[in-house]
Amino acid sequence: MKKKNVSIILNCILVVFEIIAFISTIIVHKKIGIQYYTEQSNFLAMCSSLLYIIFISSSKKIPRWLYFFKYISTVCLTLTFFVVILILAPMYNFNYGYLLFHEAMIFVHLLCPIIGIITFIFFDELNDYKKKDSFIGTFYTFLYAFVFIILNVLKVLEGPYPFLMVYKQPIYMSVLWCVVILALSYSLSIALGKLYIKKRHNQ
Repeated sequence: MKKKNVSIILNCILVVFEIIAFISTIIVHKKIGIQYYTEQSNFLAMCSSLLYIIFISSSKKIPRWLYFFKYISTVCLTLTFFVVILILAPMYNFNYGYLLFHEAMIFVHLLCPIIGIITFIFFDELNDYKKKDSFIGTFYTFLYAFVFIILNVLKVLEGPYPFLMVYKQPIYMSVLWCVVILALSYSLSIALGKLYIKKRHNQ
């Protein structure tokens, strides 16, 4: 099977899984927690994959803006996965079973990130990665952190993640969490870009 066809199939699966996850969440919780980075990253991934399918299926050249959209959404999905594995699970008594397999979480925390990573690195036909793109890859994460910390400071909302609750931890912990998560996002952005371009050059 051609790489292009595999890419289309994987992106279609990702879109279907995202739709299932969102419908499941609405049915169970009567709403979607749009304040969560997880929900936002998965929504971005669904939209970028859908646009990618439209362009690649019509044999149109993938525009630079769509490459960045796909790249950013993949970085966000990857960060979602690693934050669950490395940060949230330890915070919640290492309850990986719940965080990775309960209801819609199997899609938004596990399957969609894995599919997103695989199709981006190995099958998507996008533009060449440049090192400076890594900053763009982590832009959305920075924007999310900035906006939600401000909202927490102003007491418009609380959280939604423990490390965003500025009034429940010392200031230095809030700063430390920001540094750690943004550094993780940037590192993943670089890693995804390098793996993508390495695979492309080895073909």
